[in-house]
Amino acid sequence: MSTLNLKSKIFDAPGFSKDVRLTQDELDIFRNAITEQWLSVIGAAHRELVPQFSEIGIPNYHQLAHLLTHETLWPKQTRCLPKHSCDKIKVLPFLQTLRDELGEFSISDVFYGDTHEAGREEIYWRLVRPHAAKDVGSLHADKWFHDVMGMDDQAFPSEAETVKIWIPIFSQPGKNGLMIVPNSHRKSYRYHAAPGAGGMKPVIDEDVSTLGAELMLTEPGNMLIFNEGILHGGAVNMGDQTRVSVEITMVFANRQTK
Repeated sequence: MSTLNLKSKIFDAPGFSKDVRLTQDELDIFRNAITEQWLSVIGAAHRELVPQFSEIGIPNYHQLAHLLTHETLWPKQTRCLPKHSCDKIKVLPFLQTLRDELGEFSISDVFYGDTHEAGREEIYWRLVRPHAAKDVGSLHADKWFHDVMGMDDQAFPSEAETVKIWIPIFSQPGKNGLMIVPNSHRKSYRYHAAPGAGGMKPVIDEDVSTLGAELMLTEPGNMLIFNEGILHGGAVNMGDQTRVSVEITMVFANRQTK
């Protein structure tokens, strides 16, 4: 029985929910898995730097990022958690809470550029350094990415509907996080496809300053769950720590909205 009314909030109004939180134990599992992969990727490129990065920790990544080639070290494929980490996350209680609220779902396959890793579930993370505008994308709806990248019938069936889970792992509420335009899934916006890092990407053709995007105030572990039609995008990090977040796409076999 639903207690959080997530289905109505996500598929009706306002198109998203911030009612679900990770426990501290769940948050620690995410933090440990991300840190493990973060250090592994750095070590593969610069083994000698691992002790330095390990000592400062991922929230202070930006302090040493100049020692790396940041722009080339972190394509999406290096930020998709490995199977052993995904297996730990898949059994965490928060996912059962979402199934109780929304019904049965699967997790989308890993998909980046023209690469579809069939059967490998996609749980990936993102680094956003302080004052680094290039670390965040412009406002978009996930459905646009599905369309321009041809993800339908690859990462998930074309008749399916998706819902995104966005989780701040290390963040400073009010200084960084995710921007959302409430109720935007009920409207149409102009956009076009353009080549970008990792393949084709949608680019909005609207004056984003007029769309009413709001920075969501979410503590680490306080997830945002939203409709595939909701306009959203990362906020430029105005804090003094690197923001780390996780994204998971839930796939529902049958469309929840008509």
